[in-house]
Amino acid sequence: MRLDTINGLILHEEKRAIKIYLYSFYITLVLYDFFYFYIYKKYISKVTIGFENPLGYVNYVIFLLLVFVSYYLYRKGKQAFIKYIYVIAYFSFATIYDCIVFLPNPTKYMSGNAAELILVMFSPIFINIRFYWVVTLGAVLRYIIVGAVIQSPIITIPVILVVVLSGIAYIFLIRFSSYIKALTSTYEELRHKEKLAFIGEMATTIGHEIRNPLASLKGFTQLQREKYPEDQYYFSIMDKEVDRINTIVNDLLVLGRPRSAHFTKNNLKNIIEYVVSISQQLANQKNTKIDVWIEEDLPLIECDENQIKQVLINLIKNGIESMPEDGKLKIHVKKADENSVSISVIDHGCGISKEEMTNLFEPFFTTKEDGTGLGLMVTRKIIEDHQGKIEIESEVNQGTKVEVLLPIRQ
Repeated sequence: MRLDTINGLILHEEKRAIKIYLYSFYITLVLYDFFYFYIYKKYISKVTIGFENPLGYVNYVIFLLLVFVSYYLYRKGKQAFIKYIYVIAYFSFATIYDCIVFLPNPTKYMSGNAAELILVMFSPIFINIRFYWVVTLGAVLRYIIVGAVIQSPIITIPVILVVVLSGIAYIFLIRFSSYIKALTSTYEELRHKEKLAFIGEMATTIGHEIRNPLASLKGFTQLQREKYPEDQYYFSIMDKEVDRINTIVNDLLVLGRPRSAHFTKNNLKNIIEYVVSISQQLANQKNTKIDVWIEEDLPLIECDENQIKQVLINLIKNGIESMPEDGKLKIHVKKADENSVSISVIDHGCGISKEEMTNLFEPFFTTKEDGTGLGLMVTRKIIEDHQGKIEIESEVNQGTKVEVLLPIRQ
Protein backbone atom coordinates (compact mmCIF):
# COMPACT_ATOMS: atom_id res chain seq x y z
CA MET A 1 0.00 0.00 0.00
CA ARG A 2 1.36 3.42 -0.93
CA LEU A 3 2.54 5.72 1.87
CA ASP A 4 0.11 8.51 0.94
CA THR A 5 -2.78 6.02 1.02
CA ILE A 6 -1.73 4.80 4.48
CA ASN A 7 -1.44 8.37 5.76
CA GLY A 8 -4.87 9.15 4.32
CA LEU A 9 -6.44 6.20 6.15
CA ILE A 10 -4.73 7.16 9.42
CA LEU A 11 -5.98 10.74 9.05
CA HIS A 12 -9.50 9.50 8.35
CA GLU A 13 -9.53 7.26 11.43
CA GLU A 14 -8.12 10.08 13.58
CA LYS A 15 -11.00 12.32 12.48
CA ARG A 16 -13.56 9.64 13.28
CA ALA A 17 -12.04 9.09 16.73
CA ILE A 18 -12.08 12.84 17.44
CA LYS A 19 -15.79 13.03 16.56
CA ILE A 20 -16.66 10.11 18.83
CA TYR A 21 -14.54 11.56 21.65
CA LEU A 22 -16.08 15.03 21.49
CA TYR A 23 -19.68 13.89 20.98
CA SER A 24 -19.37 11.57 23.97
CA PHE A 25 -17.73 14.29 26.07
CA TYR A 26 -20.32 16.99 25.38
CA ILE A 27 -23.35 14.71 25.69
CA THR A 28 -22.09 13.33 29.01
CA LEU A 29 -21.11 16.78 30.32
CA VAL A 30 -24.52 18.33 29.59
CA LEU A 31 -26.63 15.36 30.74
CA TYR A 32 -24.67 14.97 33.99
CA ASP A 33 -24.93 18.66 34.88
CA PHE A 34 -28.60 18.77 33.91
CA PHE A 35 -29.41 15.76 36.07
CA TYR A 36 -27.28 16.78 39.08
CA PHE A 37 -27.79 20.55 39.16
CA TYR A 38 -31.45 20.59 38.07
CA ILE A 39 -33.30 17.26 38.41
CA TYR A 40 -31.47 16.03 41.53
CA LYS A 41 -31.57 19.39 43.35
CA LYS A 42 -35.17 20.23 42.45
CA TYR A 43 -36.90 16.88 42.96
CA ILE A 44 -34.65 14.94 45.33
CA SER A 45 -32.60 17.35 47.47
CA LYS A 46 -35.27 20.08 47.33
CA VAL A 47 -32.63 22.82 47.18
CA THR A 48 -31.93 25.72 44.88
CA ILE A 49 -31.14 24.54 41.39
CA GLY A 50 -28.07 25.63 39.46
CA PHE A 51 -24.33 25.86 40.09
CA GLU A 52 -23.06 26.79 43.54
CA ASN A 53 -20.57 29.17 41.95
CA PRO A 54 -20.75 31.34 38.80
CA LEU A 55 -17.59 29.60 37.59
CA GLY A 56 -19.82 26.70 36.61
CA TYR A 57 -21.32 28.85 33.86
CA VAL A 58 -17.87 30.04 32.81
CA ASN A 59 -17.09 26.35 32.27
CA TYR A 60 -19.75 26.15 29.55
CA VAL A 61 -18.56 29.37 27.93
CA ILE A 62 -15.04 27.93 27.70
CA PHE A 63 -16.16 24.65 26.19
CA LEU A 64 -18.46 26.49 23.78
CA LEU A 65 -15.47 28.49 22.56
CA LEU A 66 -13.48 25.28 22.25
CA VAL A 67 -16.04 24.03 19.74
CA PHE A 68 -15.05 26.83 17.36
CA VAL A 69 -11.34 26.27 18.04
CA SER A 70 -11.75 22.56 17.36
CA TYR A 71 -13.63 23.23 14.15
CA TYR A 72 -10.85 25.53 12.95
CA LEU A 73 -8.13 22.97 13.74
CA TYR A 74 -10.23 20.22 12.17
CA ARG A 75 -10.53 22.16 8.92
CA LYS A 76 -6.79 22.86 8.95
CA GLY A 77 -5.99 19.15 9.29
CA LYS A 78 -4.51 19.58 12.78
CA GLN A 79 -7.04 17.41 14.58
CA ALA A 80 -4.26 15.67 16.52
CA PHE A 81 -4.06 18.75 18.78
CA ILE A 82 -7.79 18.86 19.57
CA LYS A 83 -7.84 16.01 22.07
CA TYR A 84 -4.89 17.47 23.99
CA ILE A 85 -6.55 20.91 24.12
CA TYR A 86 -9.72 19.45 25.62
CA VAL A 87 -7.89 17.36 28.22
CA ILE A 88 -5.67 20.25 29.32
CA ALA A 89 -8.58 22.73 29.35
CA TYR A 90 -10.89 20.44 31.32
CA PHE A 91 -8.41 19.41 33.99
CA SER A 92 -7.04 22.96 34.36
CA PHE A 93 -10.47 24.51 34.80
CA ALA A 94 -11.70 21.68 37.06
CA THR A 95 -8.67 22.16 39.31
CA ILE A 96 -9.18 25.93 39.57
CA TYR A 97 -12.93 25.48 40.17
CA ASP A 98 -12.45 22.92 42.98
CA CYS A 99 -9.78 25.03 44.71
CA ILE A 100 -11.91 28.19 44.68
CA VAL A 101 -15.23 26.58 45.61
CA PHE A 102 -14.08 24.14 48.32
CA LEU A 103 -11.16 25.97 49.91
CA PRO A 104 -13.45 27.74 52.46
CA ASN A 105 -15.06 24.42 53.46
CA PRO A 106 -13.02 21.32 52.45
CA THR A 107 -15.39 18.93 54.26
CA LYS A 108 -18.04 19.55 51.61
CA TYR A 109 -15.69 18.56 48.83
CA MET A 110 -17.54 16.91 45.98
CA SER A 111 -15.90 16.85 42.61
CA GLY A 112 -15.83 15.07 39.34
CA ASN A 113 -18.10 14.87 36.38
CA ALA A 114 -19.06 11.87 34.30
CA ALA A 115 -17.41 13.69 31.40
CA GLU A 116 -14.13 13.11 33.20
CA LEU A 117 -14.75 9.37 32.95
CA ILE A 118 -15.21 9.80 29.19
CA LEU A 119 -11.82 11.51 28.92
CA VAL A 120 -10.15 8.64 30.76
CA MET A 121 -12.08 5.60 29.50
CA PHE A 122 -12.23 6.70 25.85
CA SER A 123 -8.55 7.61 25.58
CA PRO A 124 -7.63 4.19 24.06
CA ILE A 125 -9.68 4.87 20.90
CA PHE A 126 -6.76 6.92 19.54
CA ILE A 127 -4.31 4.00 19.97
CA ASN A 128 -1.85 6.56 21.32
CA ILE A 129 0.12 5.63 24.42
CA ARG A 130 1.37 9.21 24.88
CA PHE A 131 -2.15 10.61 24.94
CA TYR A 132 -3.21 7.90 27.37
CA TRP A 133 -0.50 8.94 29.83
CA VAL A 134 -1.35 12.63 29.40
CA VAL A 135 -4.96 11.90 30.36
CA THR A 136 -4.09 9.57 33.25
CA LEU A 137 -1.40 11.76 34.78
CA GLY A 138 -3.50 14.87 34.19
CA ALA A 139 -6.47 13.37 36.08
CA VAL A 140 -4.33 12.18 39.00
CA LEU A 141 -2.32 15.42 39.18
CA ARG A 142 -5.44 17.56 39.29
CA TYR A 143 -6.73 15.80 42.42
CA ILE A 144 -3.31 15.93 44.06
CA ILE A 145 -3.17 19.71 43.50
CA VAL A 146 -6.69 20.17 44.83
CA GLY A 147 -5.91 18.04 47.88
CA ALA A 148 -2.76 20.05 48.59
CA VAL A 149 -4.63 23.38 48.29
CA ILE A 150 -7.70 22.51 50.39
CA GLN A 151 -5.59 20.26 52.66
CA SER A 152 -8.02 17.38 52.68
CA PRO A 153 -7.33 13.63 52.37
CA ILE A 154 -10.76 13.11 50.78
CA ILE A 155 -9.16 13.37 47.33
CA THR A 156 -7.77 9.86 47.90
CA ILE A 157 -11.08 8.34 46.76
CA PRO A 158 -11.22 10.02 43.33
CA VAL A 159 -7.49 9.33 42.82
CA ILE A 160 -8.05 5.61 43.43
CA LEU A 161 -11.07 5.66 41.11
CA VAL A 162 -9.02 7.35 38.35
CA VAL A 163 -6.20 4.84 38.76
CA VAL A 164 -8.62 1.90 38.52
CA LEU A 165 -10.37 3.29 35.45
CA SER A 166 -7.02 4.14 33.86
CA GLY A 167 -5.88 0.57 34.44
CA ILE A 168 -8.96 -0.72 32.61
CA ALA A 169 -8.36 1.78 29.80
CA TYR A 170 -4.72 0.65 29.58
CA ILE A 171 -5.83 -2.97 29.10
CA PHE A 172 -8.08 -1.86 26.24
CA LEU A 173 -5.25 0.20 24.74
CA ILE A 174 -2.82 -2.73 24.82
CA ARG A 175 -5.39 -5.07 23.27
CA PHE A 176 -6.22 -2.55 20.52
CA SER A 177 -2.52 -2.02 19.78
CA SER A 178 -1.83 -5.75 19.72
CA TYR A 179 -4.78 -6.40 17.42
CA ILE A 180 -3.75 -3.66 14.98
CA LYS A 181 -0.15 -4.88 15.03
CA ALA A 182 -1.31 -8.41 14.20
CA LEU A 183 -3.48 -7.14 11.34
CA THR A 184 -0.62 -5.02 9.98
CA SER A 185 1.81 -7.92 10.19
CA THR A 186 -0.65 -10.22 8.40
CA TYR A 187 -1.26 -7.64 5.70
CA GLU A 188 2.48 -7.11 5.12
CA GLU A 189 3.04 -10.86 4.92
CA LEU A 190 0.24 -11.28 2.36
CA ARG A 191 1.55 -8.29 0.41
CA HIS A 192 5.03 -9.80 0.35
CA LYS A 193 3.70 -13.16 -0.84
CA GLU A 194 1.67 -11.49 -3.57
CA LYS A 195 4.79 -9.73 -4.81
CA LEU A 196 6.71 -12.98 -4.83
CA ALA A 197 3.89 -14.71 -6.67
CA PHE A 198 3.76 -11.96 -9.28
CA ILE A 199 7.53 -11.94 -9.80
CA GLY A 200 7.56 -15.74 -9.87
CA GLU A 201 4.85 -15.85 -12.50
CA MET A 202 6.68 -13.25 -14.55
CA ALA A 203 9.98 -15.13 -14.18
CA THR A 204 8.62 -18.50 -15.25
CA THR A 205 6.78 -16.90 -18.16
CA ILE A 206 9.57 -14.82 -19.70
CA GLY A 207 12.76 -15.92 -17.92
CA HIS A 208 13.65 -18.78 -20.25
CA GLU A 209 12.56 -16.77 -23.28
CA ILE A 210 15.06 -14.06 -22.35
CA ARG A 211 17.88 -16.51 -21.76
CA ASN A 212 17.84 -17.93 -25.31
CA PRO A 213 18.44 -14.65 -27.20
CA LEU A 214 20.77 -13.59 -24.38
CA ALA A 215 23.04 -16.58 -25.07
CA SER A 216 23.03 -15.72 -28.78
CA LEU A 217 23.86 -12.10 -28.00
CA LYS A 218 26.76 -13.08 -25.76
CA GLY A 219 28.13 -15.46 -28.43
CA PHE A 220 27.83 -12.79 -31.12
CA THR A 221 29.63 -10.29 -28.89
CA GLN A 222 32.47 -12.77 -28.39
CA LEU A 223 32.80 -13.28 -32.15
CA GLN A 224 32.85 -9.54 -32.77
CA ARG A 225 35.47 -9.10 -30.04
CA GLU A 226 37.73 -11.58 -31.85
CA LYS A 227 37.05 -9.93 -35.21
CA TYR A 228 37.67 -6.37 -34.03
CA PRO A 229 40.33 -6.56 -31.30
CA GLU A 230 40.82 -2.78 -31.41
CA ASP A 231 37.35 -2.21 -29.89
CA GLN A 232 37.85 -4.27 -26.73
CA TYR A 233 36.64 -1.46 -24.48
CA TYR A 234 33.15 -1.38 -25.98
CA PHE A 235 32.86 -5.15 -26.20
CA SER A 236 33.83 -5.47 -22.53
CA ILE A 237 30.98 -3.11 -21.64
CA MET A 238 28.57 -5.22 -23.70
CA ASP A 239 29.81 -8.39 -21.96
CA LYS A 240 29.26 -6.86 -18.51
CA GLU A 241 25.76 -5.69 -19.38
CA VAL A 242 24.83 -9.09 -20.82
CA ASP A 243 26.12 -10.72 -17.62
CA ARG A 244 24.08 -8.24 -15.58
CA ILE A 245 20.90 -9.12 -17.48
CA ASN A 246 21.68 -12.80 -16.97
CA THR A 247 22.07 -12.19 -13.22
CA ILE A 248 18.67 -10.49 -13.06
CA VAL A 249 17.06 -13.39 -14.92
CA ASN A 250 18.71 -15.92 -12.58
CA ASP A 251 17.45 -14.01 -9.52
CA LEU A 252 13.95 -13.87 -11.00
CA LEU A 253 14.01 -17.62 -11.64
CA VAL A 254 15.06 -18.25 -8.03
CA LEU A 255 12.06 -16.22 -6.85
CA GLY A 256 9.80 -18.01 -9.29
CA ARG A 257 10.76 -21.56 -8.44
CA PRO A 258 8.70 -23.44 -5.86
CA ARG A 259 10.47 -24.40 -2.66
CA SER A 260 12.88 -27.28 -3.08
CA ALA A 261 12.73 -29.81 -0.27
CA HIS A 262 16.25 -31.19 -0.76
CA PHE A 263 17.52 -30.60 2.75
CA THR A 264 20.58 -32.50 3.90
CA LYS A 265 22.79 -32.26 6.97
CA ASN A 266 25.69 -29.91 6.26
CA ASN A 267 28.71 -28.59 8.09
CA LEU A 268 28.19 -24.83 8.26
CA LYS A 269 31.91 -24.27 8.80
CA ASN A 270 32.73 -25.93 5.46
CA ILE A 271 30.06 -23.88 3.66
CA ILE A 272 31.41 -20.61 5.07
CA GLU A 273 35.01 -21.47 4.30
CA TYR A 274 34.05 -22.25 0.70
CA VAL A 275 32.10 -19.00 0.30
CA VAL A 276 34.93 -16.94 1.82
CA SER A 277 37.42 -18.56 -0.56
CA ILE A 278 35.44 -17.63 -3.67
CA SER A 279 34.76 -14.13 -2.27
CA GLN A 280 38.43 -13.52 -1.63
CA GLN A 281 39.09 -12.21 -5.14
CA LEU A 282 36.53 -9.42 -4.70
CA ALA A 283 37.96 -8.67 -1.25
CA ASN A 284 41.51 -8.47 -2.65
CA GLN A 285 40.40 -5.95 -5.27
CA LYS A 286 39.43 -3.58 -2.47
CA ASN A 287 42.17 -4.72 -0.10
CA THR A 288 39.46 -5.87 2.33
CA LYS A 289 40.23 -8.33 5.12
CA ILE A 290 37.63 -11.00 5.90
CA ASP A 291 37.73 -12.02 9.56
CA VAL A 292 35.88 -15.29 10.30
CA TRP A 293 35.05 -16.56 13.78
CA ILE A 294 33.15 -19.85 14.12
CA GLU A 295 32.14 -21.33 17.44
CA GLU A 296 33.62 -24.72 18.25
CA ASP A 297 31.47 -27.88 18.13
CA LEU A 298 28.85 -26.28 15.93
CA PRO A 299 26.09 -28.81 15.12
CA LEU A 300 25.29 -29.92 11.59
CA ILE A 301 22.29 -28.11 10.14
CA GLU A 302 19.65 -29.33 7.72
CA CYS A 303 19.71 -27.03 4.70
CA ASP A 304 20.05 -26.74 0.97
CA GLU A 305 23.81 -26.26 0.66
CA ASN A 306 23.75 -24.35 -2.62
CA GLN A 307 21.03 -21.98 -1.50
CA ILE A 308 22.82 -21.14 1.77
CA LYS A 309 25.98 -20.53 -0.24
CA GLN A 310 24.04 -18.09 -2.39
CA VAL A 311 22.75 -16.29 0.70
CA LEU A 312 26.25 -15.90 2.14
CA ILE A 313 27.72 -14.81 -1.20
CA ASN A 314 25.08 -12.07 -1.48
CA LEU A 315 25.67 -10.81 2.07
CA ILE A 316 29.47 -10.90 1.85
CA LYS A 317 29.41 -9.16 -1.54
CA ASN A 318 27.13 -6.43 -0.19
CA GLY A 319 29.38 -5.95 2.83
CA ILE A 320 32.59 -5.68 0.80
CA GLU A 321 31.05 -3.30 -1.72
CA SER A 322 29.68 -1.01 1.01
CA MET A 323 33.16 -0.37 2.46
CA PRO A 324 36.03 1.75 1.16
CA GLU A 325 39.41 0.17 0.53
CA ASP A 326 41.35 -1.35 3.46
CA GLY A 327 38.11 -2.31 5.16
CA LYS A 328 37.40 -5.26 7.42
CA LEU A 329 34.46 -7.63 7.12
CA LYS A 330 33.55 -9.82 10.10
CA ILE A 331 31.69 -13.11 9.93
CA HIS A 332 30.62 -14.57 13.26
CA VAL A 333 28.92 -17.95 13.54
CA LYS A 334 27.54 -19.37 16.76
CA LYS A 335 24.78 -21.48 18.22
CA ALA A 336 21.92 -19.09 19.01
CA ASP A 337 19.94 -21.58 21.09
CA GLU A 338 19.14 -25.29 21.21
CA ASN A 339 17.27 -25.14 17.91
CA SER A 340 19.07 -22.58 15.75
CA VAL A 341 22.41 -21.13 14.69
CA SER A 342 23.30 -17.51 14.06
CA ILE A 343 25.40 -16.16 11.18
CA SER A 344 26.38 -12.48 11.46
CA VAL A 345 27.99 -10.51 8.64
CA ILE A 346 29.31 -7.19 9.94
CA ASP A 347 30.82 -4.40 7.86
CA HIS A 348 32.03 -0.88 8.65
CA GLY A 349 30.79 0.70 5.47
CA CYS A 350 28.47 3.53 4.53
CA GLY A 351 25.49 2.12 6.42
CA ILE A 352 21.81 2.30 5.51
CA SER A 353 19.44 5.16 6.31
CA LYS A 354 16.09 4.57 8.03
CA GLU A 355 14.24 5.47 4.83
CA GLU A 356 16.24 2.92 2.84
CA MET A 357 15.77 0.25 5.53
CA THR A 358 12.02 0.20 4.92
CA ASN A 359 12.58 -0.65 1.24
CA LEU A 360 15.51 -3.06 1.53
CA PHE A 361 13.53 -6.15 0.58
CA GLU A 362 11.43 -4.47 -2.08
CA PRO A 363 11.97 -5.81 -5.64
CA PHE A 364 14.34 -3.75 -7.79
CA PHE A 365 15.23 -1.39 -4.94
CA THR A 366 18.98 -0.84 -4.77
CA THR A 367 21.46 1.75 -3.51
CA LYS A 368 24.23 0.53 -5.81
CA GLU A 369 24.82 1.85 -9.31
CA ASP A 370 25.11 -1.63 -10.81
CA GLY A 371 22.74 -3.41 -8.43
CA THR A 372 19.72 -5.41 -9.59
CA GLY A 373 17.59 -4.79 -6.51
CA LEU A 374 16.84 -8.52 -6.24
CA GLY A 375 19.76 -9.87 -4.19
CA LEU A 376 18.29 -9.25 -0.74
CA MET A 377 14.84 -10.31 -1.88
CA VAL A 378 16.25 -13.62 -3.09
CA THR A 379 18.23 -13.92 0.14
CA ARG A 380 15.15 -13.43 2.30
CA LYS A 381 13.10 -15.91 0.26
CA ILE A 382 15.77 -18.60 0.65
CA ILE A 383 16.00 -17.96 4.39
CA GLU A 384 12.20 -18.06 4.76
CA ASP A 385 12.12 -21.30 2.77
CA HIS A 386 14.51 -22.65 5.42
CA GLN A 387 12.12 -21.44 8.18
CA GLY A 388 14.76 -18.93 9.26
CA LYS A 389 14.93 -15.20 9.91
CA ILE A 390 17.04 -12.30 8.70
CA GLU A 391 17.56 -9.17 10.80
CA ILE A 392 19.43 -6.03 9.74
CA GLU A 393 20.85 -3.31 11.99
CA SER A 394 22.55 -0.32 10.42
CA GLU A 395 23.80 3.17 11.16
CA VAL A 396 24.79 5.66 8.49
CA ASN A 397 28.57 6.03 8.16
CA GLN A 398 29.08 3.42 10.87
CA GLY A 399 28.26 0.12 9.23
CA THR A 400 25.73 -2.68 8.98
CA LYS A 401 25.13 -5.95 10.79
CA VAL A 402 23.11 -8.65 9.07
CA GLU A 403 22.14 -11.61 11.24
CA VAL A 404 20.72 -14.80 9.76
CA LEU A 405 19.05 -17.32 12.06
CA LEU A 406 18.72 -20.83 10.66
CA PRO A 407 17.04 -23.80 12.36
CA ILE A 408 19.24 -26.81 13.05
CA ARG A 409 16.47 -29.19 11.99
CA GLN A 410 13.81 -28.64 9.36
